[in-house]
Amino acid sequence: MNKIFVNQVGFMPDSKKKAVLNFKAEEFQVIDANEESVLKGEATHFGTDEISGEDTYIADFSQIKNQGMYKILAGDVSSASFFVGENAFDKLMKDVCKCFYYLRCGHGLDKKYAGKYYHEPCHVSKATVYGEDVPPVDVCGGWHDAGDFGRYSTAGAVAVAHLLYAVRFFPKLLDIEFDIPKVSCEKGVLPDILAEVKVELDFLMKMQREDGSVWHKVTTFNHAPFIMPEDDKEELFLFNVSSLATADIAAVFALAYTVYRLVDKDYADTLLNRSLKAYKWLEDHSEAVLFKNADGSNTGEYPENEDYSNRFWAAASLYEATGKKKYYEDALRQKPFIEEYDKGDAFKEYTGNIFSCLGWADVAGLGVLSLILQDDESALYSFAKASMIEEANRLVENAALNGFGLCMKKENFIWGSNMELLKYLMVLTVANILEPNDKFVNTIASGIDYLLGCNSMDVSYVTGNGEKAFKNPHLRPTFAANLKAWPGLVSGGPNTGLQDERAKELPQDTPPMKCYIDHVDCYSLNEITIYWNSPLVFVLAGLLS
Repeated sequence: MNKIFVNQVGFMPDSKKKAVLNFKAEEFQVIDANEESVLKGEATHFGTDEISGEDTYIADFSQIKNQGMYKILAGDVSSASFFVGENAFDKLMKDVCKCFYYLRCGHGLDKKYAGKYYHEPCHVSKATVYGEDVPPVDVCGGWHDAGDFGRYSTAGAVAVAHLLYAVRFFPKLLDIEFDIPKVSCEKGVLPDILAEVKVELDFLMKMQREDGSVWHKVTTFNHAPFIMPEDDKEELFLFNVSSLATADIAAVFALAYTVYRLVDKDYADTLLNRSLKAYKWLEDHSEAVLFKNADGSNTGEYPENEDYSNRFWAAASLYEATGKKKYYEDALRQKPFIEEYDKGDAFKEYTGNIFSCLGWADVAGLGVLSLILQDDESALYSFAKASMIEEANRLVENAALNGFGLCMKKENFIWGSNMELLKYLMVLTVANILEPNDKFVNTIASGIDYLLGCNSMDVSYVTGNGEKAFKNPHLRPTFAANLKAWPGLVSGGPNTGLQDERAKELPQDTPPMKCYIDHVDCYSLNEITIYWNSPLVFVLAGLLS
């Protein structure tokens, strides 16, 4: 079927603008809200690429700068409509931020702010410490992690980190209001983003034991059926501590200290003390304490094969927060970092790989962000800067390989491919701060275009944003309440793994970009999570700053 793929949300006036056609057309037109043609042009033939399977033609309409609604027309084929204007992403940003509120666990949602997505208090009972004969523990609060009701320390820490690094790099994020309950602080009222992040920080503090270690997760023993959160009455379990969770919490509490000290010194000091307590436990337990699910339990495992990237992030974050050289030296000690540093080659073997990773499975890139914020011209800072720029250049090269300008290869279309994309856009955003370059800006724009509809599925992967936005996330509350999903949720996106039963109905030779079904059953293609929304907040904060 002949189609015109375009960002269905919109464009800033001065940004690069393009649509992608999967058919040859003699001419394309840009049509305004009055159905008048305001631009005519010829689409450039790109050819067929391995990620989309489409023979693509590129229609560049960057000349369109006047505010308004538009669509692209070629022959008798029309694109979805889109907006051009300075406020093109304002609604999107507010929606993406407010999703964290809707995912709150514990004392319920206020009808004033949640409307029809209101739910009663949930998961308020104390949690049994699995395998230990100790009293149950109050760990009420935080955010439901994803389409399920679990709460996971490493995943939560990474989502918080994306949001707080966004605040550090782009302080204008503090001005965004998205209609959540106000929270008082020492300096008055917390900005909305800090009020929402505090919900998760308060929960993560409850996940820390007296000795400084951190429980890996709190969930029921197995996933709940598709019911409302308040109807999930099964016993809660706190599962084993891990050095992964402990290091991530040490890191994110130190990062949070650097933000909250400007608005609430007492709260910030508490966070720093908790960070130091976790770090002390890591020092006393130098061997990795990894995590594996208890036999028979099927809730999220969040396994990692090592903890040195987590320890590196903790050390780098505390170095940036305190300025103490000890933490700088600790960062250098983390294997394999010191091995590469001693070669005097700026960690070349790992640059563009581990040191630019910004997700829960590998957090070294988050440590790099702290080093960039420190900006002390040290060897580690130079390495951090070089690693981001080198990776950004690799991504620009990837983008030239397909007609969509997407900085991904076929092997990147994994479970949560949209997070892979958004992590890449974070890298490009930081690289553009360090060394501004149009090639970074344009690759970011193409990535946002893809997420919002300029893809071979012709789908916006953010609910409620775009004429053809996906509608059926793997999400228990909205399914149980028979409600359309609230706006701003990011879908996991195309995944060549096709791990769930409905996804397996797709032919095995389906091109990577088309390995997607908008169906609630498709947990491997269409689930949502807090850490798929959080990197989009970072990238949008960069675009709007």
